[in-house]
Amino acid sequence: MWRFGWKPGRGLQGTDLEAVLVSASYGTDPLLRSACEAVREGDAEAGAALLVETRRDPEARAYQAQALGRAAVDRPDEIAELSGTGADPADVLLWLGHALLARAVALPSGGADTAQADRKAFEAALHEARVPLAESARLNPDDAAPWAALQTVAMGLGEREERERAWEEVAARAPHLYPAHMTRVRALAPARGGSAEEMFAAAGAAADTAPEGSPLPSVLALAHAEYLRGERRRLVREGNSAYITSMAMGRLHGDAVSELFQLAQAWASAAVPHVRDVQAHHLFGWAFHRAGEADLARWHLGSVGRYVCDVPWSFFGSARTEAALAMSELGVDPRVGPGEE
Repeated sequence: MWRFGWKPGRGLQGTDLEAVLVSASYGTDPLLRSACEAVREGDAEAGAALLVETRRDPEARAYQAQALGRAAVDRPDEIAELSGTGADPADVLLWLGHALLARAVALPSGGADTAQADRKAFEAALHEARVPLAESARLNPDDAAPWAALQTVAMGLGEREERERAWEEVAARAPHLYPAHMTRVRALAPARGGSAEEMFAAAGAAADTAPEGSPLPSVLALAHAEYLRGERRRLVREGNSAYITSMAMGRLHGDAVSELFQLAQAWASAAVPHVRDVQAHHLFGWAFHRAGEADLARWHLGSVGRYVCDVPWSFFGSARTEAALAMSELGVDPRVGPGEE
């Protein structure tokens, strides 16, 4: 249950908190983070062994493949070589695809200030990632994880038909897969050719049909973040100053906050441990902080420990800086675990 009225930690300012926070890009599970560290040091077999254990758990499989892919972003050849050591080809290709995808999303993606050559390099990298992911999906027809990653590829390339196909394939295999719904919401944002109505409808449907205790309803907070990011970009394009843009953005309020409150409360009261819990807490924490609901934001951000997720904080600046500033304003000390004094 939610625990309000506790005394927040003292002493840390935003700049201090930045040094305390740890990126969740390699996951929040100690075993996964240890495997990612081993992979970064050249032990690819550590990652392969971990993926073997996720074949019956779509959430864990997608989560681990994404984290391991980031860890191996500079070692795709070493992953590919695992096929000759007896590792399952579908596992190897899923991991390789995620490593290539991580490399692609780190490139400039073709915004207004991006050179045409950068856009071409980004697209080429996405096409390269698509090959092993599609082959992994072919080799393991029941696996939703490669299709979830193929959603991201199609979104980056602006391929609506391929994006819809990937979404349908994911939904047929794992209808409540958290990263697939996150990509679905982001793909339908106005900035990517969708509309606010489509985006919020998709987020609302995910929240309404989520299993009891699932963090999936937090994707509605993601929709609000995507919408506000789009509005921020529009205001900047129109030549408004940073101050005017900030004032015009305002807060979340009214029915939007009430709906998020009900969803967050229902999740908190029946939560089942999930690999995406920290991500969900950051999304709800961001939303309630934006809404000026300090107690709610404090509870959620006090539940993430030292971990910081890029989404949604990176929509509005440096993820670490934005999250640290919010924690500082709320009196959240990430060095103190939930429920500790």
